Amino acid sequence: MNSVSLPLASWSQIPDDITWNILVLVSPHPVTIARIAAVCRTWRSIVRTSKFLRWLMEHHGVTPLMGFFTNVSSSDRFLPFDQHLGVVGVPRFTLPILYPDNRLPTLSTSHWEVLACRHGKVLLLGGASPMLLVWDPITGEQTLTRTHTELTYVHGTVVCVAHHHHGNCHSSPWVVVWIVSTGREIKVRRWSSVTQSWNISQARVWFDGLVDFRPSTLIGDVLYWHLTNNFLIAFDMAENLLHPIELPEAMASPKFRRHVHVVPLDGDVLGLAVLNTSVLEIWSRVGGISEGSSWAMNYTIPLLSIIPIQDDHIINHHRPQGRIVCVMEDRKVILIRAADGVYEVDYQRKTSTKIMGETPRGTMFAYESFYIAGLLTSLDNFLTTDYGYNI
Repeated sequence: MNSVSLPLASWSQIPDDITWNILVLVSPHPVTIARIAAVCRTWRSIVRTSKFLRWLMEHHGVTPLMGFFTNVSSSDRFLPFDQHLGVVGVPRFTLPILYPDNRLPTLSTSHWEVLACRHGKVLLLGGASPMLLVWDPITGEQTLTRTHTELTYVHGTVVCVAHHHHGNCHSSPWVVVWIVSTGREIKVRRWSSVTQSWNISQARVWFDGLVDFRPSTLIGDVLYWHLTNNFLIAFDMAENLLHPIELPEAMASPKFRRHVHVVPLDGDVLGLAVLNTSVLEIWSRVGGISEGSSWAMNYTIPLLSIIPIQDDHIINHHRPQGRIVCVMEDRKVILIRAADGVYEVDYQRKTSTKIMGETPRGTMFAYESFYIAGLLTSLDNFLTTDYGYNI
Protein backbone atom coordinates (compact mmCIF):
# COMPACT_ATOMS: atom_id res chain seq x y z
CA MET A 1 0.00 0.00 0.00
CA ASN A 2 1.11 3.55 -0.69
CA SER A 3 1.64 5.69 2.38
CA VAL A 4 -1.33 8.00 2.93
CA SER A 5 -1.36 11.13 5.01
CA LEU A 6 -4.61 11.32 6.93
CA PRO A 7 -5.98 14.28 8.86
CA LEU A 8 -5.65 14.00 12.63
CA ALA A 9 -9.42 13.68 12.93
CA SER A 10 -9.32 10.53 10.78
CA TRP A 11 -6.87 8.83 13.17
CA SER A 12 -9.12 9.63 16.11
CA GLN A 13 -11.98 7.76 14.41
CA ILE A 14 -10.10 4.46 14.32
CA PRO A 15 -11.85 2.02 16.73
CA ASP A 16 -9.98 1.44 20.00
CA ASP A 17 -9.66 -2.31 19.47
CA ILE A 18 -7.82 -1.73 16.17
CA THR A 19 -5.57 0.86 17.79
CA TRP A 20 -4.80 -1.58 20.60
CA ASN A 21 -3.91 -4.30 18.13
CA ILE A 22 -1.53 -1.92 16.36
CA LEU A 23 0.14 -0.59 19.51
CA VAL A 24 0.62 -4.02 21.06
CA LEU A 25 3.12 -4.79 18.28
CA VAL A 26 5.64 -2.22 19.54
CA SER A 27 8.51 -2.99 21.87
CA PRO A 28 7.52 -3.27 25.56
CA HIS A 29 10.55 -1.19 26.57
CA PRO A 30 9.52 1.70 28.89
CA VAL A 31 11.25 4.21 26.59
CA THR A 32 9.13 3.07 23.64
CA ILE A 33 5.96 3.29 25.72
CA ALA A 34 6.85 6.83 26.77
CA ARG A 35 7.34 7.86 23.15
CA ILE A 36 4.00 6.34 22.15
CA ALA A 37 2.31 8.26 24.95
CA ALA A 38 3.77 11.48 23.56
CA VAL A 39 2.04 11.10 20.17
CA CYS A 40 -1.51 12.05 21.18
CA ARG A 41 -3.95 12.00 24.08
CA THR A 42 -5.72 8.89 22.76
CA TRP A 43 -2.56 6.82 22.62
CA ARG A 44 -1.48 8.20 25.95
CA SER A 45 -4.74 7.09 27.60
CA ILE A 46 -4.33 3.59 26.11
CA VAL A 47 -0.77 2.94 27.25
CA ARG A 48 -1.58 4.21 30.75
CA THR A 49 -3.99 1.31 31.36
CA SER A 50 -2.71 -1.75 33.22
CA LYS A 51 -4.79 -3.96 30.90
CA PHE A 52 -2.89 -2.76 27.82
CA LEU A 53 0.50 -3.06 29.50
CA ARG A 54 -0.22 -6.64 30.60
CA TRP A 55 -1.46 -7.46 27.11
CA LEU A 56 1.74 -5.97 25.71
CA MET A 57 3.88 -8.18 27.96
CA GLU A 58 1.86 -11.32 27.20
CA HIS A 59 2.08 -10.68 23.46
CA HIS A 60 5.86 -10.33 23.40
CA GLY A 61 6.54 -12.95 26.08
CA VAL A 62 10.00 -11.49 26.77
CA THR A 63 10.86 -8.98 29.47
CA PRO A 64 12.49 -5.78 28.11
CA LEU A 65 16.28 -5.71 28.32
CA MET A 66 17.43 -2.58 30.16
CA GLY A 67 21.17 -3.23 29.94
CA PHE A 68 24.07 -5.04 31.59
CA PHE A 69 25.81 -4.80 34.96
CA THR A 70 29.52 -5.61 35.23
CA ASN A 71 32.13 -6.01 37.95
CA VAL A 72 34.76 -3.92 36.18
CA SER A 73 35.40 -1.05 38.59
CA SER A 74 37.38 0.99 36.06
CA SER A 75 34.24 1.73 34.00
CA ASP A 76 30.54 2.37 34.47
CA ARG A 77 29.05 -0.57 36.34
CA PHE A 78 25.89 -0.42 34.20
CA LEU A 79 25.93 -0.53 30.39
CA PRO A 80 22.53 0.59 29.01
CA PHE A 81 21.10 -1.33 26.10
CA ASP A 82 20.03 1.29 23.57
CA GLN A 83 19.76 -0.66 20.33
CA HIS A 84 16.99 0.77 18.09
CA LEU A 85 16.23 3.35 20.78
CA GLY A 86 19.06 5.85 20.48
CA VAL A 87 20.97 7.10 23.46
CA VAL A 88 18.38 9.62 24.69
CA GLY A 89 16.18 8.42 27.51
CA VAL A 90 17.69 4.98 28.04
CA PRO A 91 17.65 4.23 31.79
CA ARG A 92 21.05 4.37 33.50
CA PHE A 93 21.37 2.80 36.93
CA THR A 94 23.99 3.49 39.58
CA LEU A 95 24.76 0.91 42.23
CA PRO A 96 23.36 2.03 45.59
CA ILE A 97 25.44 3.63 48.32
CA LEU A 98 24.22 2.49 51.72
CA TYR A 99 24.30 4.34 55.01
CA PRO A 100 23.21 1.62 57.46
CA ASP A 101 23.14 1.76 61.27
CA ASN A 102 26.25 1.42 63.41
CA ARG A 103 26.05 -2.38 63.58
CA LEU A 104 26.69 -2.74 59.85
CA PRO A 105 29.69 -1.59 57.84
CA THR A 106 29.31 1.40 55.56
CA LEU A 107 29.32 0.22 51.95
CA SER A 108 30.01 2.30 48.88
CA THR A 109 29.46 1.59 45.20
CA SER A 110 33.05 0.48 44.63
CA HIS A 111 32.73 -2.32 47.19
CA TRP A 112 29.80 -4.11 45.60
CA GLU A 113 30.24 -7.27 43.55
CA VAL A 114 27.37 -8.27 41.28
CA LEU A 115 26.49 -11.95 41.75
CA ALA A 116 23.28 -12.24 39.75
CA CYS A 117 20.50 -10.43 37.86
CA ARG A 118 17.20 -12.25 37.59
CA HIS A 119 13.46 -11.46 37.62
CA GLY A 120 14.00 -7.71 37.97
CA LYS A 121 16.33 -8.03 40.97
CA VAL A 122 20.10 -7.62 41.34
CA LEU A 123 22.06 -9.53 44.01
CA LEU A 124 25.10 -7.66 45.34
CA LEU A 125 27.82 -8.84 47.71
CA GLY A 126 29.97 -6.46 49.74
CA GLY A 127 31.51 -5.56 53.07
CA ALA A 128 33.89 -7.42 55.35
CA SER A 129 31.10 -9.17 57.28
CA PRO A 130 30.01 -9.94 54.43
CA MET A 131 26.59 -8.51 53.42
CA LEU A 132 24.13 -9.39 50.66
CA LEU A 133 21.90 -6.74 49.12
CA VAL A 134 18.89 -7.54 46.94
CA TRP A 135 18.17 -4.43 44.89
CA ASP A 136 15.36 -3.56 42.50
CA PRO A 137 16.77 -0.79 40.27
CA ILE A 138 13.32 0.12 38.88
CA THR A 139 11.57 0.65 42.23
CA GLY A 140 14.70 1.40 44.27
CA GLU A 141 13.75 -1.18 46.90
CA GLN A 142 16.69 -2.64 48.86
CA THR A 143 16.89 -5.59 51.24
CA LEU A 144 20.11 -6.17 53.20
CA THR A 145 21.13 -9.33 55.05
CA ARG A 146 24.27 -10.92 56.48
CA THR A 147 25.67 -14.08 54.85
CA HIS A 148 27.32 -15.54 58.00
CA THR A 149 30.01 -17.26 55.89
CA GLU A 150 33.52 -16.34 54.79
CA LEU A 151 34.12 -15.19 51.23
CA THR A 152 35.81 -18.38 50.01
CA TYR A 153 34.33 -20.35 47.13
CA VAL A 154 30.82 -19.07 47.61
CA HIS A 155 28.19 -17.83 45.18
CA GLY A 156 24.57 -16.82 45.20
CA THR A 157 21.58 -15.83 43.15
CA VAL A 158 18.08 -14.41 43.51
CA VAL A 159 14.92 -16.09 42.21
CA CYS A 160 11.28 -15.02 42.15
CA VAL A 161 9.24 -17.92 43.54
CA ALA A 162 5.83 -16.89 42.19
CA HIS A 163 4.46 -18.99 39.34
CA HIS A 164 3.83 -16.34 36.69
CA HIS A 165 5.47 -14.47 33.85
CA HIS A 166 8.43 -12.76 35.49
CA GLY A 167 8.33 -9.43 33.70
CA ASN A 168 6.47 -7.43 36.33
CA CYS A 169 6.98 -9.25 39.64
CA HIS A 170 8.46 -6.48 41.77
CA SER A 171 6.19 -7.19 44.74
CA SER A 172 6.24 -11.00 44.43
CA PRO A 173 8.03 -13.23 46.97
CA TRP A 174 11.63 -14.12 46.18
CA VAL A 175 14.52 -16.06 47.69
CA VAL A 176 18.27 -15.67 47.81
CA VAL A 177 19.99 -19.00 47.18
CA TRP A 178 23.45 -19.05 48.80
CA ILE A 179 25.91 -21.83 47.97
CA VAL A 180 29.08 -22.62 49.95
CA SER A 181 31.77 -25.14 48.99
CA THR A 182 34.62 -26.22 51.27
CA GLY A 183 36.39 -28.86 49.18
CA ARG A 184 34.75 -31.59 51.24
CA GLU A 185 31.10 -30.65 51.06
CA ILE A 186 28.73 -28.30 49.22
CA LYS A 187 25.74 -26.80 51.00
CA VAL A 188 22.93 -24.41 50.14
CA ARG A 189 20.72 -22.18 52.26
CA ARG A 190 17.85 -19.90 51.29
CA TRP A 191 16.83 -16.46 52.53
CA SER A 192 13.13 -15.69 52.09
CA SER A 193 11.63 -12.27 51.45
CA VAL A 194 8.47 -13.51 53.17
CA THR A 195 10.00 -14.63 56.48
CA GLN A 196 12.92 -12.15 56.29
CA SER A 197 15.24 -14.90 57.51
CA TRP A 198 17.45 -17.81 56.46
CA ASN A 199 15.88 -21.25 56.43
CA ILE A 200 17.04 -23.60 59.16
CA SER A 201 17.48 -26.71 57.03
CA GLN A 202 20.35 -26.86 54.55
CA ALA A 203 20.70 -28.90 51.41
CA ARG A 204 24.14 -30.52 51.43
CA VAL A 205 26.18 -33.13 49.66
CA TRP A 206 29.62 -34.51 50.52
CA PHE A 207 31.60 -33.78 47.39
CA ASP A 208 35.13 -32.69 46.53
CA GLY A 209 34.42 -29.63 44.41
CA LEU A 210 34.61 -25.83 44.67
CA VAL A 211 32.05 -23.47 43.20
CA ASP A 212 33.31 -21.49 40.21
CA PHE A 213 33.02 -17.77 39.39
CA ARG A 214 30.44 -18.26 36.61
CA PRO A 215 26.87 -17.15 37.46
CA SER A 216 24.13 -19.71 37.94
CA THR A 217 21.65 -20.73 35.24
CA LEU A 218 18.01 -21.46 36.11
CA ILE A 219 16.29 -24.18 34.07
CA GLY A 220 12.81 -25.04 35.31
CA ASP A 221 13.10 -25.34 39.10
CA VAL A 222 16.78 -26.30 39.05
CA LEU A 223 19.75 -23.97 39.53
CA TYR A 224 23.12 -24.95 38.05
CA TRP A 225 26.57 -23.71 39.04
CA HIS A 226 29.91 -24.70 37.55
CA LEU A 227 32.55 -26.23 39.80
CA THR A 228 36.29 -25.96 39.25
CA ASN A 229 36.75 -29.69 38.62
CA ASN A 230 34.78 -30.46 35.45
CA PHE A 231 31.51 -30.89 37.36
CA LEU A 232 28.28 -28.98 37.71
CA ILE A 233 26.31 -28.79 40.92
CA ALA A 234 22.53 -28.84 40.43
CA PHE A 235 20.24 -27.52 43.15
CA ASP A 236 16.66 -28.78 42.85
CA MET A 237 14.70 -26.05 44.62
CA ALA A 238 11.47 -28.08 44.73
CA GLU A 239 13.13 -31.10 46.37
CA ASN A 240 15.84 -29.14 48.25
CA LEU A 241 18.50 -31.54 46.96
CA LEU A 242 21.97 -31.14 45.46
CA HIS A 243 23.23 -33.28 42.55
CA PRO A 244 26.82 -33.28 41.20
CA ILE A 245 26.90 -33.75 37.41
CA GLU A 246 30.09 -34.62 35.57
CA LEU A 247 30.74 -32.79 32.32
CA PRO A 248 31.87 -34.62 29.16
CA GLU A 249 35.38 -35.97 29.59
CA ALA A 250 36.77 -33.83 26.76
CA MET A 251 35.95 -30.66 28.75
CA ALA A 252 38.39 -31.54 31.54
CA SER A 253 41.07 -29.72 29.56
CA PRO A 254 42.05 -26.37 31.17
CA LYS A 255 41.36 -24.55 27.89
CA PHE A 256 37.62 -25.11 28.39
CA ARG A 257 37.32 -23.70 31.92
CA ARG A 258 36.13 -20.26 30.85
CA HIS A 259 34.39 -21.44 27.70
CA VAL A 260 31.74 -23.91 28.91
CA HIS A 261 28.41 -22.52 30.11
CA VAL A 262 25.10 -24.10 31.11
CA VAL A 263 22.24 -23.12 28.79
CA PRO A 264 18.56 -24.13 28.62
CA LEU A 265 17.26 -26.01 25.61
CA ASP A 266 13.63 -26.49 24.58
CA GLY A 267 11.52 -28.36 27.12
CA ASP A 268 13.71 -27.26 30.07
CA VAL A 269 16.44 -29.64 28.92
CA LEU A 270 19.88 -29.07 30.45
CA GLY A 271 22.34 -27.98 27.77
CA LEU A 272 25.91 -26.74 27.38
CA ALA A 273 27.32 -24.07 25.09
CA VAL A 274 31.01 -24.80 24.48
CA LEU A 275 33.48 -22.60 22.61
CA ASN A 276 35.99 -24.95 21.00
CA THR A 277 38.53 -22.91 18.99
CA SER A 278 36.37 -21.30 16.26
CA VAL A 279 33.34 -23.59 16.74
CA LEU A 280 30.37 -23.30 19.09
CA GLU A 281 29.25 -26.76 20.28
CA ILE A 282 25.78 -27.36 21.74
CA TRP A 283 25.42 -30.36 24.05
CA SER A 284 22.36 -31.76 25.83
CA ARG A 285 21.90 -33.91 28.91
CA VAL A 286 20.09 -37.14 28.08
CA GLY A 287 18.05 -38.42 31.02
CA GLY A 288 18.04 -35.30 33.21
CA ILE A 289 20.15 -34.77 36.32
CA SER A 290 19.86 -38.27 37.75
CA GLU A 291 22.76 -40.72 37.93
CA GLY A 292 23.20 -42.82 34.82
CA SER A 293 22.33 -39.93 32.50
CA SER A 294 24.72 -38.98 29.74
CA TRP A 295 25.75 -36.11 27.47
CA ALA A 296 25.28 -35.92 23.72
CA MET A 297 26.56 -33.29 21.31
CA ASN A 298 23.57 -32.02 19.34
CA TYR A 299 25.30 -29.89 16.70
CA THR A 300 28.10 -27.42 16.02
CA ILE A 301 28.04 -23.85 14.72
CA PRO A 302 31.14 -22.46 12.97
CA LEU A 303 31.64 -19.02 14.48
CA LEU A 304 32.74 -17.60 11.13
CA SER A 305 29.24 -18.34 9.80
CA ILE A 306 27.48 -16.19 12.41
CA ILE A 307 30.12 -13.73 13.70
CA PRO A 308 32.36 -11.72 11.35
CA ILE A 309 35.69 -12.73 12.87
CA GLN A 310 38.51 -11.58 10.64
CA ASP A 311 40.94 -14.19 9.37
CA ASP A 312 43.87 -12.48 11.09
CA HIS A 313 42.17 -13.08 14.45
CA ILE A 314 42.13 -16.84 13.90
CA ILE A 315 45.81 -17.47 14.50
CA ASN A 316 46.00 -19.67 17.56
CA HIS A 317 43.86 -22.71 16.77
CA HIS A 318 44.18 -23.97 20.35
CA ARG A 319 42.25 -21.05 21.88
CA PRO A 320 38.56 -20.21 21.42
CA GLN A 321 37.97 -17.19 19.21
CA GLY A 322 35.85 -15.09 21.55
CA ARG A 323 34.36 -15.62 24.97
CA ILE A 324 30.88 -16.32 26.33
CA VAL A 325 30.19 -13.43 28.70
CA CYS A 326 26.49 -13.90 29.48
CA VAL A 327 23.71 -16.50 29.36
CA MET A 328 20.20 -15.05 28.96
CA GLU A 329 18.19 -18.06 30.05
CA ASP A 330 14.67 -16.75 29.36
CA ARG A 331 15.57 -15.73 25.82
CA LYS A 332 17.69 -18.85 25.20
CA VAL A 333 20.57 -16.80 23.84
CA ILE A 334 24.18 -16.24 24.85
CA LEU A 335 26.43 -13.21 24.45
CA ILE A 336 29.84 -13.76 22.86
CA ARG A 337 32.53 -11.10 22.99
CA ALA A 338 34.46 -11.09 19.71
CA ALA A 339 37.21 -8.82 18.42
CA ASP A 340 34.86 -6.03 17.27
CA GLY A 341 32.12 -6.13 19.91
CA VAL A 342 29.50 -8.24 21.65
CA TYR A 343 27.12 -10.50 19.73
CA GLU A 344 23.81 -11.98 20.83
CA VAL A 345 23.83 -15.56 19.58
CA ASP A 346 20.63 -17.58 19.27
CA TYR A 347 22.22 -21.00 19.60
CA GLN A 348 19.07 -22.85 18.53
CA ARG A 349 18.32 -20.82 15.41
CA LYS A 350 22.05 -20.48 14.69
CA THR A 351 21.86 -16.72 14.16
CA SER A 352 23.61 -13.72 15.67
CA THR A 353 23.13 -9.97 16.07
CA LYS A 354 25.74 -7.46 17.11
CA ILE A 355 24.30 -5.57 20.08
CA MET A 356 27.24 -3.59 21.47
CA GLY A 357 30.65 -2.33 20.49
CA GLU A 358 33.69 -2.63 22.69
CA THR A 359 32.80 -3.34 26.34
CA PRO A 360 34.79 -3.91 29.56
CA ARG A 361 36.28 -7.36 29.99
CA GLY A 362 34.62 -9.86 32.29
CA THR A 363 31.17 -11.30 32.87
CA MET A 364 28.08 -9.31 31.90
CA PHE A 365 24.85 -9.61 33.87
CA ALA A 366 21.74 -8.93 31.78
CA TYR A 367 19.16 -6.81 33.59
CA GLU A 368 15.61 -7.33 32.31
CA SER A 369 12.61 -5.65 33.92
CA PHE A 370 9.19 -4.11 33.39
CA TYR A 371 7.14 -2.12 35.87
CA ILE A 372 3.43 -1.58 35.15
CA ALA A 373 2.61 0.20 38.41
CA GLY A 374 5.55 2.55 38.02
CA LEU A 375 4.52 3.51 34.50
CA LEU A 376 0.94 4.15 35.53
CA THR A 377 1.78 6.35 38.52
CA SER A 378 4.74 8.27 37.15
CA LEU A 379 4.26 8.42 33.38
CA ASP A 380 3.55 12.17 33.40
CA ASN A 381 6.78 12.97 35.20
CA PHE A 382 8.61 10.29 33.18
CA LEU A 383 7.69 12.11 29.97
CA THR A 384 8.10 15.76 30.94
CA THR A 385 11.21 15.41 33.12
CA ASP A 386 13.27 12.58 31.66
CA TYR A 387 12.37 12.84 28.01
CA GLY A 388 11.32 16.47 27.52
CA TYR A 389 7.91 15.59 26.09
CA ASN A 390 5.28 18.16 27.08
CA ILE A 391 1.82 16.81 26.41
